[in-house]
Amino acid sequence: MAIRGAPVVDWTGRFEELAARETALAPGELDDLGQAAWFIGRDDVSARAWERAHLAYLDAGDLPAAVRCVFWLGFTLSEQGQEVLSRTWMGRLYELCARPDADRRTDAFRGLCDAVVRFAEGDMDGSVRLYRAAADLAAAVGDGDLDALATMGLGHSLVKLGRVEEGFASLDRVMLMIGSGRVSDRAAGPAFCAVVAGLLARGDLERARVWTRDLGDWCDSQHGLEPFRGECTLHRATVMQLGGEWKAAAKAADQVCRSDKRVETIANAWYRAAELHRVAGRAAAARDAFRQAAALGREVQPGLALLHRDAGELETAWAGLSRARSSLLGPAERAEVLAAVVAVALDRGRIADAHTAAEELAGCAESFDSLSMRALAAQAQGEIALREGRPAEALAKLRAAWLDWRHLDAPHQAALVRVAIGSAARAAGDEEGALLEFDAARAVLEGLGAVPDLARLERLAATTRREPADPGLSRREREVLELVARGWSNRHIAERLFLSDRTVARHVGSILSKLDVPSRSAATAYAFAHGLVSAV
Repeated sequence: MAIRGAPVVDWTGRFEELAARETALAPGELDDLGQAAWFIGRDDVSARAWERAHLAYLDAGDLPAAVRCVFWLGFTLSEQGQEVLSRTWMGRLYELCARPDADRRTDAFRGLCDAVVRFAEGDMDGSVRLYRAAADLAAAVGDGDLDALATMGLGHSLVKLGRVEEGFASLDRVMLMIGSGRVSDRAAGPAFCAVVAGLLARGDLERARVWTRDLGDWCDSQHGLEPFRGECTLHRATVMQLGGEWKAAAKAADQVCRSDKRVETIANAWYRAAELHRVAGRAAAARDAFRQAAALGREVQPGLALLHRDAGELETAWAGLSRARSSLLGPAERAEVLAAVVAVALDRGRIADAHTAAEELAGCAESFDSLSMRALAAQAQGEIALREGRPAEALAKLRAAWLDWRHLDAPHQAALVRVAIGSAARAAGDEEGALLEFDAARAVLEGLGAVPDLARLERLAATTRREPADPGLSRREREVLELVARGWSNRHIAERLFLSDRTVARHVGSILSKLDVPSRSAATAYAFAHGLVSAV
């Protein structure tokens, strides 16, 4: 890829320079004004400039340039949700392409629009044929933008047909075209976002991580960029959460919640924020964020169900998952729901339900063959085998899942699998191996601050050592532990309890010693697991 180190484009400066003399601009400058206005979020100026530019190009006898302006005007209006106006301008495009002076360049635009219509109608075989023809024609006339958009559409159509490997290969080609400089910024933005969103929706986290990095580099090189900034940041947050960068991911999601304009993007950002609160044990904040996402129309499962599971509310979790499972979901969302169904079904002792969900999850993994789906499927099969008393089979499946998560550099998921591996090792009679797995998982979960998962781990690990029912904490130490479990700093605790910082530090040290744990996060997990503090 050639994105890193790409020259910075100042769209705000370009817009201000052109807008200052808008009435005297030549056709090409009006076209540039339309693009600059679109990039900085001035949609009204963008539409006006492209409408004027297409008329000016027609007066100058440049039909292909006029068609290009109409195409982008229709495209951007569709992105803004103004479908009636978008269809009106697409009608204008077909009208222009039917003129006697139309040529192969205008035919490429018409061919791409034909493919988009066929895709929208659900005719995937027809859209594959038309997208391929449009890409070939665009390449023949040297239009890299149309070539990239048509190739992207071809990739999505192939994936819809179940020809996943071919489809992803087409999406890879789009990214390589952008990196080689064959695609202008005008087309690079929507192509980048659509490809990364498609990969995330289909669970191909390995590809998505690579292209998200390059999307971020592209966004950073576009000063004043508005249309793709929120989606780019949200994609980054998703990948950062996978990689264990939870604080940075939470900051990015919060930024999108506060600053973006598109309802769908904001809803997805609230869901991402909720998930980051949930895995960190901030239950109240997670509930509030899930509520915000739901109010904007976003499906909040399986995250909300897992929040209920963390609180021991298994029937509520099951009801939410059952409803979501009957809905139309994208491949990655469905795989995540099915994985949660397996976990909750096992907690409820409903092995048959877990088997049914695991079989469907295995089908998803087979259809899309991404590392993340494969890992989820193997993990589900391993946990079922463990529950049914087949530890050797469980270990084989769980090890395979752990290797896939490790390859994806997904520390949280890998740690959760190691907890299950520890349970399987114990079931096979290898207590020492079990404790080693638990210790390895504990180190990762503590580093992440994954409080609910640490609590589950401590409940499992506690069965192998004899611990007093009462660890001998004083009343004051219990008060301090309660506030530590809420994530309060020593200074904050000191202010609340009217103590000195040094006294609080001494109490915290005594608590860690009495609980025989190495850190505040471990003390928090222990406290929740043993009922020493109230739910946060």
